[in-house]
Amino acid sequence: MNFRWTMRRLNRWGMSRHKLRGGFLHSRLGDRLLEREIWVPGRESLARAFLIGLPITMIPFLPLQSVFACGVAFWLRANLPVVFFLQYLSNPATAVIQLPACYLVGRLVLGADLSAEWDRVWADPMGIVTRGSLGALYLGSVVLGLGSGVVGYFFTRLVWREKPVRPRAPRGAACAVQAQKKIA
Repeated sequence: MNFRWTMRRLNRWGMSRHKLRGGFLHSRLGDRLLEREIWVPGRESLARAFLIGLPITMIPFLPLQSVFACGVAFWLRANLPVVFFLQYLSNPATAVIQLPACYLVGRLVLGADLSAEWDRVWADPMGIVTRGSLGALYLGSVVLGLGSGVVGYFFTRLVWREKPVRPRAPRGAACAVQAQKKIA
């Protein structure tokens, strides 16, 4: 499954810019819904998608996180499909790694000893979601989310280089230059 397959699937489901024109969502949200940068990944919109999507993904037990993330992405003109699919990084299979990592980072920020907390997490994994530990869990998720979002933003901007725009010579000037080369 690659990006083209995903975009074709979204198009079949009626989530293309052309199929949304004049529909219910277009009448409610306006022309911003039809902008190209929201639907087609570009350097800046993809970087903003990581900056928005990863922090929201890291927040545990957030109801309707996809709706919330897409709303923020729409408002800040980030790539909607990428933000939506980033929310699937937070699922029950990844919670085994995500929740302890968030808890340990939260406890580290609060000044706890890492080795003692590590032993506590391994001894009682369900203890990280009890009342006394939820503050550390959410603090760690905010720190990890913001950190991963900023890293994703700058990594995308670093890796995705825009092609340099070369000025095109007018047709008459190009013909004159070629004629001069032939003469010389």
